[in-house]
Formats: sequence, C-alpha cells, structure tokens
Amino acid sequence: MKDYDEVLLKGVSRPEYYEEVTIKSNSVPIVLSIWKSKKEDPCIIFFPGTMTHPLFYEEFLNLLSLNGFNVIGVHLVCHGKSPRVKELYSFDEMLQNGKDAISYAIGRFNNKIFIMGSSQGGILTIALAGLDNRIKAAFPHNILIPALPDSICVTRFPNSFKHIYNLIIMTMKMGRKVVPRLQLHVSFYLDVKKVTRDKEIYGKLERDPIGFMKYPIYFLTSLFCADLKQVYDGSIKCPVVVLVGKKDPLFPFEYTKKVFKLIKAPHKEMLIFDEDKHLIMNECVDRIIDKIVCKVKEFV
Repeated sequence: MKDYDEVLLKGVSRPEYYEEVTIKSNSVPIVLSIWKSKKEDPCIIFFPGTMTHPLFYEEFLNLLSLNGFNVIGVHLVCHGKSPRVKELYSFDEMLQNGKDAISYAIGRFNNKIFIMGSSQGGILTIALAGLDNRIKAAFPHNILIPALPDSICVTRFPNSFKHIYNLIIMTMKMGRKVVPRLQLHVSFYLDVKKVTRDKEIYGKLERDPIGFMKYPIYFLTSLFCADLKQVYDGSIKCPVVVLVGKKDPLFPFEYTKKVFKLIKAPHKEMLIFDEDKHLIMNECVDRIIDKIVCKVKEFV
C-alpha cells in the first residue's frame, strides 16, 4: 500500500490530473475527487468503504485513471472532505449521492458510466445498480443483502445470532428512535482484525484527519434495515461483475456466493482473486489492477 500519510500531507501522485469539486446532494454539499483522463474516456464512479473516503484508495484510483478512465471518488455525505453539516444521515442519502455523482459525470464527461465500490461501497454499488438505468455496468467489491439473517456473518457477532436476527434489527430500530445520535465504534459491530491485520494500515485509519471510526446508530440502522429488493427483483438492467477476494476474512466466500445467486441482472459474473485480505484495493493493488481494468474494458 502506498504511504497514505504522504497522500494526505503532500497531495496525490499526479496533481495536474486531479481536482476536487463540490456538488449539492440531498440539499447539502458533498465533495467529489476526480482523476481526469480524456473527456471522451469512460467514467468510473467509486464508493469507498466504511468511514473512509476516496483518498484512502488513491493508489488504486490513480491507476484506474492511468488506464484510460475518468475516475470520480465520492466523499459520501458527511464523510471525508464533505462538510460535516449533519449529525444524522442515512444509507438512502448515500444512494442519492451516487445518483447525483452520475448526473455530474454525464454532464462533465459523457454517458459511459461505470460504478465500483469496496465493502460498504460495494453494497452501495449493487444497490444503486438496480436504481439507476444510466449505469453501463456495476463492479461491487463485496455484496450484502441486509434482510438475509446470514448477513450476521459479516459482523463480529456469532453466526448463531442469525436465529435472533430479527430481534437484533428490532433492537436497532428502537435504538434509532431513543438515542439516534449514539456513536458506536467500528469495533462494536466489526472484527477489526478481519478488516485488516496490518497494524500500520489500521493505525492510519485511526489517525486519519478526515476519516472517523464511529457511526451514529441512526445510520447503522438505516444500513442494516435497507430494502435491497432491487438486487433480486429484476430491476437491474446492467451487467454486474462482483469482485471477490476468495479468502476475504470479513465477507466469507460462501456468503458472497449465496448473495450472488440471488442477483438478477442481464449478465452477472464473479471476478475472483486468490487473496486473503479484505482491503484488496489497498493491500493488493499490484495484483488486482490489471484484471479489473481488463474486465471493465470488456463492457466499454
């Protein structure tokens, strides 16, 4: 992984091809990080993982751009460089961020729009694929359908808790009503050792001046209660390529295959990497970039 502290302190690798713009989404400002290629080149819109932002993936996104793509990384509502203008925000607002980023990309570049995201960003990607027909193809890294009790396997709670999954969801809904602003550290619901075993990378996540390590229960409830029926009801009109680390410690391969079977799309496939890390777009960039670029170009 590239020295992330360097990116934050000294800027991106190719500043002459990078810019940041602010747009309105849900009536509040959000920031877009843009790695520019030619105006006529396809555009990949990227959604980052839990509590991070596009600059955490700078090496990967810069390489995508060098391979002939305009790349737009979305600083989701109140994340990254987007102003912290709201105490409470929801998964649905993030979906709207995605739609607004697509509108910006079409107006700025062209209508050859691809979407991609990692971890929580992968969930946004597969959800958005069924909500916006302007997308040419979707490339989620990690997929999840919150309504499935088996989704408990992605959390730090025992798999046996799937038998009381509905009770857990009910408890979260109560918490959202009673203490919506209650901040929960990522380690409360995720096993951080499964996110990354690299102490240096985890340390950078904790020290990130524009990231954070807590979410309000209001947001977490909106995520775990999100209705993603569009993933399996035929709403998806574009190809879907699921990017999978075969030994991903956070998203078990068996769970990913179960969700993959439910996806209804004109074309779907899995692009599998023999990696044992969750943050493959950070820790395995040199081993995954060429396969991803070749796959995206199949749909241009």
